[in-house]
Amino acid sequence: MASEYTFPSQYRGDTHDGTTFTVNVNGSPYDLTNVTITAKFRKDSKTGPELLSVTNGSGITVTDAANGVFALDSFTVDFPPGKHYYDVQFAQNDGVVKTYIKGTMTVEQDVTN
Repeated sequence: MASEYTFPSQYRGDTHDGTTFTVNVNGSPYDLTNVTITAKFRKDSKTGPELLSVTNGSGITVTDAANGVFALDSFTVDFPPGKHYYDVQFAQNDGVVKTYIKGTMTVEQDVTN
């Protein structure tokens, strides 16, 4: 089952500083060596329009593969105001795909833009 992480509220147009995650499966670190990590954010629902898609080397940085540590790099939150959904999938070389992280990000309209 996927762990749930709710991002702190963000203001539209601000820079999200990045977030570090550690993936554990059955109490042990999940080795990210040779794993493709993909995160997608969707507007208003789990099936809404895609707002952002990132992967290893393009928005995601693996910082300690053996211990399951990776970072969602900083990005400009150019999402419309509202509650948006995301998940993170992990694709192994053998074709196995698992979703271990999911959650939401609420974006507030900024006043000064």
